[in-house]
Amino acid sequence: MKILVAMSGGVDSTVTAHILKKQGYEVVGVHFNFVGGEACEPELEDIAHTLGIKIIYCDFRSEFRDKIIKSFVEDYERGITPNPCAICNATMKFEKLLEVMKEENCNMVATGHYANIDIVGADTTIGAKLASPHRYCIKKSTNQQKDQSYMLYRLNQEQLSHIIFPLSNMDKTDVRKIATELNLKVANKKDSQDVCFINDTDYKEFIKRYEFGDDYKEKIARGLLKEEEILSRPYFKKGEFVDLEGNVLGFHNGIINYTIGQRKGLNIAFGERKFVVRIDAEKNQVILGGNDDLMSSDFTIRDVVYSGHDENVIGKKFYAKLRYRHDGTLCEIVGANACGALVGADTIRPRRMGELREPNILTCHLSSPVRAITPGQSAVFYDEDGRVMFGGIII
Repeated sequence: MKILVAMSGGVDSTVTAHILKKQGYEVVGVHFNFVGGEACEPELEDIAHTLGIKIIYCDFRSEFRDKIIKSFVEDYERGITPNPCAICNATMKFEKLLEVMKEENCNMVATGHYANIDIVGADTTIGAKLASPHRYCIKKSTNQQKDQSYMLYRLNQEQLSHIIFPLSNMDKTDVRKIATELNLKVANKKDSQDVCFINDTDYKEFIKRYEFGDDYKEKIARGLLKEEEILSRPYFKKGEFVDLEGNVLGFHNGIINYTIGQRKGLNIAFGERKFVVRIDAEKNQVILGGNDDLMSSDFTIRDVVYSGHDENVIGKKFYAKLRYRHDGTLCEIVGANACGALVGADTIRPRRMGELREPNILTCHLSSPVRAITPGQSAVFYDEDGRVMFGGIII
């Protein structure tokens, strides 16, 4: 069997290729240049020589900018906090891996992610028995510190059917030990950041460079760009801090500087602790409240992707993970817009032939409140065995 391995130049992907080759597979490496990674090519060639494999190089910078970075910037303009990695995995990384897999006549693709792939029946709600196996889904790694199932929930059935995760349940120290035994320079290389295209700055500075060029500071110094032009953009424009009743409390420095649940960096004094509880991009307002105002049991998601479960989720319960480090909270799906109209569980109707499908929306109720449910982040729903059933983007 011939396997295509995604090679980042890090220890995880390197050990992934080594393990597969040791198991007797024919291994071909591929490196995707999404954000300008030419500097790592000598490092990758050293890895290729040590492992005895070839590595293909593909440049997708233009497409990545159009699909991922553009959407990332637009989300901040709308006052939401994006989760670009989950979108990239499905629409760029694994989509391109399958394309190259077919071009190179490989049978499967492999990456260094810490997650499992399982095959389950349609009805996998909590307490239900599994039906005949016929759906692929992501499953949590037993390595809870490194589990990446949350970021992989948007992968489709075609992608999941061609993926191998050799490191699925391994401990990172064991992975580094293997790399050390191979005398690989990447053995002690630091893990990459969550957002791969922001590697030498913060997201606010990154967006300024995206909008005005890497040399925007030089342009300002030379009088070719005015600071006022930058501050006039929706996410940099100054606006009002208001309370939940709409009373003006002070002024903020641009909605890009704030996210739900934030307390530090408000640069305004109050008699009690205040937190960001909502952002209204249309009014350019940051709404402040107390910690109790951040607690919520109800939320809505859009752009739902179904994996281990079909679309029949109304009235069923799952464990909802609302951010990467969230352990998960029991959650019931109480309404849907999957058939053309927002309806309750007792009135959902089938979609008529030829009827336009509205954006796939689910309304959800948690068994206990969760703090700072943040629009733009992903909500991923698991069964009791850690299988990803479906997920979407919080509205």
